[in-house]
Amino acid sequence: MAFCLLLVSVALFFILFLLTRPATGSYSNIRVSFIYALLANAIVIFVYNELFSVFDAINALTAKLFWGAEVAILIGTIAYLQRSRRIRLADLALLNGVFRLKGVKPAYKWIVLSALVFYILPLFFLSVYAPPNNYDSHMYHLNRILFWINNGNLDHFPTMHLQQLYLNVFAEYLVLDTVLLSGSDQFAGIIQFSAFLGSLAGIGLLAKHFKIGQGGQLLATIFLLTLPIGIFESTSTQVDYCACFFLTCYVYFGYQFLVKKSTLTLAAFLLSLAFGGFSKYTIFIFALPFTVFFAVKILVQYRFLYAIRVLLLAIMCLGIVFGPFFYRNYALFGHVMSPLRSTVFASEVLPAQKHSIVYTLSGLVKNAGLNLGLPDTRFNNFLDSRIRDLHQKMAVDINDQDLNVDEFSVKYSVHEDMVPNTLHFWIILMMSVMLLFVAGKWDFKWFWICAALGFIVFCTLMKFQLWSTRTQMPFFAMGALLAAFIFTSFRWKQAFLTIPLLLSSLPFVYGNPNKELVSINFLTRKAIGHIPVAICETGGEQAVLYEKYLGAYYEFPGANNCHPLKSWPGYNERRKVFGLLEKVGYYDLDRASNIIGMERDKAYFLSHPNNYTNFKPLLEHMEGDHKNVGVFFRRHNGFYHYWSAIASKLDKPGKMEYIRYNQELMVLKNAQKEFCYDYILSDDPELLVQFVPKANIDTIYTSQLLQLVKLKKPSCDRSLF
Repeated sequence: MAFCLLLVSVALFFILFLLTRPATGSYSNIRVSFIYALLANAIVIFVYNELFSVFDAINALTAKLFWGAEVAILIGTIAYLQRSRRIRLADLALLNGVFRLKGVKPAYKWIVLSALVFYILPLFFLSVYAPPNNYDSHMYHLNRILFWINNGNLDHFPTMHLQQLYLNVFAEYLVLDTVLLSGSDQFAGIIQFSAFLGSLAGIGLLAKHFKIGQGGQLLATIFLLTLPIGIFESTSTQVDYCACFFLTCYVYFGYQFLVKKSTLTLAAFLLSLAFGGFSKYTIFIFALPFTVFFAVKILVQYRFLYAIRVLLLAIMCLGIVFGPFFYRNYALFGHVMSPLRSTVFASEVLPAQKHSIVYTLSGLVKNAGLNLGLPDTRFNNFLDSRIRDLHQKMAVDINDQDLNVDEFSVKYSVHEDMVPNTLHFWIILMMSVMLLFVAGKWDFKWFWICAALGFIVFCTLMKFQLWSTRTQMPFFAMGALLAAFIFTSFRWKQAFLTIPLLLSSLPFVYGNPNKELVSINFLTRKAIGHIPVAICETGGEQAVLYEKYLGAYYEFPGANNCHPLKSWPGYNERRKVFGLLEKVGYYDLDRASNIIGMERDKAYFLSHPNNYTNFKPLLEHMEGDHKNVGVFFRRHNGFYHYWSAIASKLDKPGKMEYIRYNQELMVLKNAQKEFCYDYILSDDPELLVQFVPKANIDTIYTSQLLQLVKLKKPSCDRSLF
C-alpha cells in the first residue's frame, strides 16, 4: 500500500537521526530521533504540496512517485553512510534493550506497559479504524482536502464556507498526503495520533532537561497521556494536537539551543514555531512569552550579531512557510490572515475587541470555568452562578459579544471538542501554589512563568469559546512538567498521582461518543443517574410517548419542542427517571453507538446524527460511478460527511463541489474550471426551484432537511449571488 511510504519515510529518518546523533542515553536518543523524524517528514510534505501545487499536479500519481523517490533517496543515504562507516546499522541493536525496558524500575515498567496496552494501542486502533467524524473536520478541515485533490492545487476555490480558505492549513497539508497515498481517509487520523506520540516524547525530554529523574519524566508523560481533551484529539482529524506538538518541540529545542549551539537544533527550533503557527495561530500566543525569554537568553549568551542572525533566520522560516498561503489570502481578501469586516467576505471575529485588567480577569475565569465542570448539574449550576456573581461585581457583562463568541456556561460535556480537563486543571493550580515554596530553581520557575503568561495572554487576546479546552492544550502540556517537577522536588512518590490519572481517564479512551469502543458514556450516566435537564424532540409519536411516561418530571409542552425538568430529583428518583427514558428509547442511540461493527457511512455522522437521518434515504437513490454532485446550499456548511457516505457506497464516487457561492469568488483560477454534475444536493427547496430548469429534472427526492435532484442530463450551471 502506497500509504506505507509515509511510515517508511518516518522510520528511515528516525534511523538516520538515531545513528548520526551523539549518544545521550538510549531512551533520550529514541525520543529525540522520533521528534526529528516527524519534523523532517513535515518538511518533505510541505515541499511536495507547495511545489506540485504550482503545476496543478497534486494527485495520487505524483504523490506516489515523489514519496517513492524520497524513500529511495533515504535508503541510498543510509546505505552510503554505512559503507563509509559513518554509521553502523548494528547499533540499532540498542532498540532491543529499550523494547525490554532495560534499566527501568519494575514499578515503572508496569505503568509503561499499562499505558501502552490500555491507552496507546486502543487509541492507535481508533485513529485508523474509526472514520473521521468530527464536526469541524467535515465543515472545513477535510472538506478543503477534497477541493485540493479535485483542483490539483492548494489555491483558493469557490465555497460557501469561507473558513475552508483562510484558516491555518498545515495540519491539513499533512493529512492531504495520507489521502493521496491511500486513496481514502482511512489513515487521516494517524496525523494527530503521531503528534500525540511526539508530544509525549517532547514532554519527557523537557522533563529530563530540567533534571527531573526517571520517575518524574514518566509522570510528566502520563499527565499528558491522560489529558481528556488530548485523548479525544489524538484520534480525530482536528488540528490541535498537531499544534501542541510543534509548540512542545519549539520549547524543547529552544532550551537545547541554549545548552549548545547547533545548526540542526536551531533549524528545528525555528521550523517548529513556524509549523505550529501554520497549524493554529494561537500557538503564537502561547509561544510569545517563551519567544521573549529565548530572545533575551540568546542575546546575552551568544551576543548581538548572532542574535540578529537568528532573528533573520526566524523571519525567513516564517516567510517561506506562510508566504504562499498569505499570498492566496491577500489576493482574494485583501488581507493576509482573514477577510476584512468591510467586505462581502466578512466572517467571524475571534480576537477580543476590548482590553483591560478586568477583561483579562474575566477571560481567565471563564476559560478556567471550562475545566471545572463535573457530571453533576447542581454543582455546575452553583459554580456558574458564582462566576456570574463575580462578573456583576466587576461590572463586566459575562456574555459581552466583544469578549465572547459563545455564551458562557459551566457544563460537563463528554464531547470530542470540549470535554473539560477538570482533574488536570486542579492539579496544575495546586502545583502552581506549591512552586512558591520551592527554594531557588529559577530556571524552572522562569519556564512556568512563561507557560502561565501564555495562558494569560491567550485569555486576554482571544474571545471566549466553549470549545477552548482543546485550544488550551499547550498550557496543559507545559503543566505536565510542573506536576512532575513538584513531585520530584518534594520527593513524593510519583505513583500517588500516576495511577489515579491512569484510572480516572481510562473511560475517555473507550467512551468517546464519536468512536466508542464500549458504551461507557451510557453506562456511566446510568450508574450516576445523570438525566437530561431538558428533553428535545421533533414531534410525532415520540413526543406523545415522552409526555405519557415523563410528564410527571418534565414540563410539557416546552419552548421549541424542548421540555425542561421541573426540579432536580435525588439519586434514587433520577435512577427511576433514567429507567423511564431508557424505556421510551431516549438512549437507544447511546446504547448502539459502538464504533466496531457500525456501518461506515453511519459512523461518519456520529457528531451530527440528524444529518444522517435525512441523508440516508437520499443516498439510496444515488447510482453509478463517477457521478458528480453539485452542492446547492443556502447555509454556510461543509459537505465532507455527505461525500464520505457516497464514497462508502460507491466504488468510484464522483466529485462534489459547491455550485452556489459569492460572485466575487469568480476571480479565482479554480472558479474558472468547468464543473458538471449529475445530481444536486440542496438544503433550500425554494432556491432550488428557482435555479433548476424543470425540463432537466428527472426526480426530486426529499427528506426533512435535504433535497436530492437527479438530473436528466449533466448540468454545468452555477448560481452566483
